[in-house]
Amino acid sequence: MNLVWTERAAPTAEEYVALRELTGMGARDLAAARIGLRGSLHAVTVRDGGTLVGMGRIVGDGGCFAQVTDIAVDPAYQRRGIGREIVRRLNAWCDRELPATCYLSLIADPGAEALYASEGFAFATGMGRHIG
Repeated sequence: MNLVWTERAAPTAEEYVALRELTGMGARDLAAARIGLRGSLHAVTVRDGGTLVGMGRIVGDGGCFAQVTDIAVDPAYQRRGIGREIVRRLNAWCDRELPATCYLSLIADPGAEALYASEGFAFATGMGRHIG
């Protein structure tokens, strides 16, 4: 396994949609993915032989609010610290590039709470809704 880590460049929309589906994160429309990926503040991707095996993004306004999103690791590569390293790299970018008063949030999938807590996130309450 020869992993190549890249920062700043989001995956292609096709790769993004495929990895989300592979990891059970839910389908996204390809056209919507293209729009969303352009709006990334920062991204971390992990590839093995050119194949996307991990990703994570920061989205938001870049000043007051930002959100960690799309943390995904191909199931064949899980339990190797890749997800944790993606979160660490995203956090490091936020610490360097965003104002100290920026609120960084995320929505954790059940079972991932301990990972995010170990990287400095705390439980908060909130609500949301899907469009459509």
